[in-house]
Amino acid sequence: MKYVCKLGVLSLSAAMIVGSLVGCEKKSGSAATSANAVTFTVTADVTGDRAPSVEKFAKLVQEKTNGRYVGNVIAAGSLGTGADAAQMLQMGTLDVLMSDDMTMDGVLDGKLGFAWLPGLVADNEEARKVYDYGWIADEVANIMAQNQLIRISSYCNGFRQVGNIKRSVTEMADLKGMKIRTPSVASVVSFYEKCGALPVMISGSEVLNALQTGTVDGLDNAVFNYTNQGITDVIKHITELNYCYSGGCFIAGEPFWNKLSDYDKEIFKKCAQEVSDDFTKFFNDKTQKLMDDGVKSGQWTVDQPSDDMKAQLQNIYKQIWNESVDKYGHDIMDPIISGDYKKAK
Repeated sequence: MKYVCKLGVLSLSAAMIVGSLVGCEKKSGSAATSANAVTFTVTADVTGDRAPSVEKFAKLVQEKTNGRYVGNVIAAGSLGTGADAAQMLQMGTLDVLMSDDMTMDGVLDGKLGFAWLPGLVADNEEARKVYDYGWIADEVANIMAQNQLIRISSYCNGFRQVGNIKRSVTEMADLKGMKIRTPSVASVVSFYEKCGALPVMISGSEVLNALQTGTVDGLDNAVFNYTNQGITDVIKHITELNYCYSGGCFIAGEPFWNKLSDYDKEIFKKCAQEVSDDFTKFFNDKTQKLMDDGVKSGQWTVDQPSDDMKAQLQNIYKQIWNESVDKYGHDIMDPIISGDYKKAK
């Protein structure tokens, strides 16, 4: 199966932070000097593949505004966690952040978790339509806006798959008793428990050692992230469950955003989306290359769930949706349970 997240979306978890504004004088032709330009600082919330996208964004904004806005790029991850950066956006200490949506959920009391409930989208085309440009993106943006965070683009953060070192997984029984490292996301943990696996919540930096020592048998993650965790030469089997998709975005803090003219807001949005689209292509290309190289070298098997397993997964999705009504409310969950969320827009 091809790993193509065809999203007009922005890439993985990177943060852009914008500092204090200085007096600005519009200038055509050559770029404005630092003495009369608006300065914004930009950083990635985590180190890795997303950091170059932040540099591209800063450069593009400077070009599109003829130097009226100049980005000061800060080293990725140097300001703490993504959640720390989000809080800085809210306070006006930082101005723009590039981050995955799951990271932002850390400062929003779990309000965004409905967006990556298991089973919401089945493939990349549906993810593009329903998450990146549809009902899910709109609801995520609304909740962020209620919390002083302005979502100005969207990018592919990929489907979560299950990789392991023990056996191919094509039937539900294959997962039974398998120790799977998962993030501390309630719906993801519940999913694996209902599949008969044993979720183990440890830091991503501990996954390699945990696999080598037998503390875990496998992990839940997007294949794109295998290189960051150093496990490409350890994992033996990957199953394309495609059970959970999440996106990411460029985010502006409301204090900064409200200082921009409508004209400049549109420039920032267009620049953010252009860079997000580039990151999405990079995400897709890297994922496909990892999959191709892994199979070609004999390092991995890549499997699909059987029809019987797919039917059982559908039942698990519905169970988790029904269990989520009290947490997210009827306004969110009724469209999901009825399927109307796919028809919205």
